[in-house]
Amino acid sequence: MTYSFRTGDPSDALACAKIIRDWGDESPWLDPLDDLQTLAAFWRGVFEKDLVWVAEENGVIVGFCVREDEFICGLYVDREARCCGVGRRLLDLAKFDRDWIIVWAYEANMRARKFYRREGLVEICRELEKDTNLMNVEHRWTRSK
Repeated sequence: MTYSFRTGDPSDALACAKIIRDWGDESPWLDPLDDLQTLAAFWRGVFEKDLVWVAEENGVIVGFCVREDEFICGLYVDREARCCGVGRRLLDLAKFDRDWIIVWAYEANMRARKFYRREGLVEICRELEKDTNLMNVEHRWTRSK
């Protein structure tokens, strides 16, 4: 499989929201997500102000990463594109011009947490998210000097 990577924009929000919805559907520990249009509208607003990178296969978005300053506020990869280097490449794009980054992942999201550890991020702290009652884990990556 050949993937291409580019800067994303607000017009990509619906395709990215579909990836998030699919992830939500396969995460039984997560409460149901908003409907697709509401989710897309939220991410469209995020994409208008933050840096976005998307991964595509044959013109179809299969993953994306959003970074606000040093904070990754979303990194999602379609199930079919996982374990193919897509997440690593998106994370590398987010790290490229930073000395450090932070990303949060729910404790129950073992696949994401394992990925972040493998990519050199370390757990910093944990916080109970009041709205969801889920434990959220902060991970940090620091560029080697």
